[in-house]
Amino acid sequence: MKKILRHTWKAIKYNLGSLLLFETGYRVLTFFLTLRLVQIAIESSLSHQGFSYLTAENYGAFIKSPWTIFLFLGVFLILFFLFLIEICALLLGFQHAGAKRKLYAGDFLIEGVKGAVRFLRQGRPFWILWAVFAVPFLTAYFLVQEVSYVGLLEFTAREIYQEVKPHSLLYFLLAFGMLLSLFAVLVLPYNFLEKEKSFREFVRGMDLLKKRWGEILRSFFLLYVLMAAAGAVFYILTTLGMAGVVMVFKPEAGKISSVLIGREYIQMAMGVFVGGVQITGTLAFAYTIYSGFHRKRTEEVPLWKLVQSYRWLSRLGRRKAATFFTLLLVVLEGGYLTVMAVSHDTILESLNADTKITAHRGGALRAPENTLSALAYTWECGADFAEIDIQETKDKQLILLHDDSLKRITGLDKKVWEMTYEEIKDLDAGSAFGEEYEGEKIPTLEEVLNFCLGRLDLNIEIKYNGKNKGIVQRVIQVIRENHFEEHCVVTSMNYRFLEEIKETAPEIRTGYIMTMSYGSVSQVAAADFFSVRYDYITEGFVREAHALGKEVHAWTVNYRGNIKRMLDMGVDNIITDDPALVRRVQNQESGTKTGFLELFQYGFGI
Repeated sequence: MKKILRHTWKAIKYNLGSLLLFETGYRVLTFFLTLRLVQIAIESSLSHQGFSYLTAENYGAFIKSPWTIFLFLGVFLILFFLFLIEICALLLGFQHAGAKRKLYAGDFLIEGVKGAVRFLRQGRPFWILWAVFAVPFLTAYFLVQEVSYVGLLEFTAREIYQEVKPHSLLYFLLAFGMLLSLFAVLVLPYNFLEKEKSFREFVRGMDLLKKRWGEILRSFFLLYVLMAAAGAVFYILTTLGMAGVVMVFKPEAGKISSVLIGREYIQMAMGVFVGGVQITGTLAFAYTIYSGFHRKRTEEVPLWKLVQSYRWLSRLGRRKAATFFTLLLVVLEGGYLTVMAVSHDTILESLNADTKITAHRGGALRAPENTLSALAYTWECGADFAEIDIQETKDKQLILLHDDSLKRITGLDKKVWEMTYEEIKDLDAGSAFGEEYEGEKIPTLEEVLNFCLGRLDLNIEIKYNGKNKGIVQRVIQVIRENHFEEHCVVTSMNYRFLEEIKETAPEIRTGYIMTMSYGSVSQVAAADFFSVRYDYITEGFVREAHALGKEVHAWTVNYRGNIKRMLDMGVDNIITDDPALVRRVQNQESGTKTGFLELFQYGFGI
């Protein structure tokens, strides 16, 4: 086991400096290029389909569009070619290390491009398919990072998770896919470095995995433990360094914001560092297995012949050409990152003391959600609004209920449209929260308006379940009858509901609930504000909404770091389960003085 790991490190160490420079530059390039390509694909597909924006409501039509599928297939092919370049560069680099040949970062790039082109020209579909299978395992961390940064990918992943039942089936498929991908990774050196490829030779090549397989698996596990430890050390050290710099050089008012923004850049750096360590270590391990247990290659690797195919490069000479490419890579990457850093506002707006606070689901932190007890808590803790959810019973009565089913709240496995209010009003909606709330009832909208008038303003969300045609008009009627027009806003994920409100009761303020948001919201005329999941809110989105004279409400924000970030972005309302925490952060009363440890905690996300 130690022998395999020692030879793995030897393959990496020989050209370590050039390898680090190449991998850093190449992975930064790939990371930002992926973000940009996905953004272009989304915007192009939105434009082609006539959508000005993308949110959960039109997601299905967007994702099923042939144009969307075509564009994302194109993005995948581009990224796959970049992946092949990196694979070839590393494997051929390890081969040069075995022959004791020094390389520049530019050499890695030249080798990668030439190798990828040669592989595609010579490779059969079977070999290309195996290279595709290797992608998930080699880019696992990179893919997770991309999903977290690209909202559409994250939303798609969550939709897949919700749709695939049972979830154990999804876990099994993922585990099986990763095992298949690992197998493909271990045969990559054979796939790329063998000149004569045939299925018979491929089967013979599989013999290398049968020899000492137990030692190989143990070594591979230990390698990943070491790489994970390296990633953890990198994250801790960079976070400590950032917290120290902010502590010394930033003014008190901007310390937390600077750490939160710095944390975003550290996470980007983690994507570059850990992703690079993962692919480099894994391929070096696979190459070690290949070179140690497969037949020895005696022929020389024609590095200079590859470079000579470019006449102008041959006139420069290998060292000058490699140095040129290396410097070009450094200058381009450094310039791009500098522009990114300068263009990123540290604080968009000064701390917004006027940001309103809305208690989620009526105040569900201290009392059963959507009940009078929850609303009483919200009023006592000083929140500006309480968000409530409205459903309609079988006999067209408006009640407070978030889910379509009564099971989670009352234990009764019935849909709300299957029961009359008379059947619902005596159900116990409090015992599931705590014994002290036993007997708590599900209130009607009218009861809630009477309770809150003069005490608390309301964010009334109308739920859409496909069974409540006409609910909008009934909500408007109850609001008007109780003279609550000036004390509420009405929101929904169903944009048609908002248009109906504006047609019938333009005096009532409306908000469009957006699980995610892409594109321009300039044409969303029926909404006076946008209620957006907090991790989809960007500086650009806030600017655009404010330029349109509309507000931005962020939901559901419960971590103090995210609260501070939303305040710094200038959102107009924070929807939270913990209004008291938002008020403390808003007043900068975190309970302790902002010291190094607290800054580190913000940077570390704890």
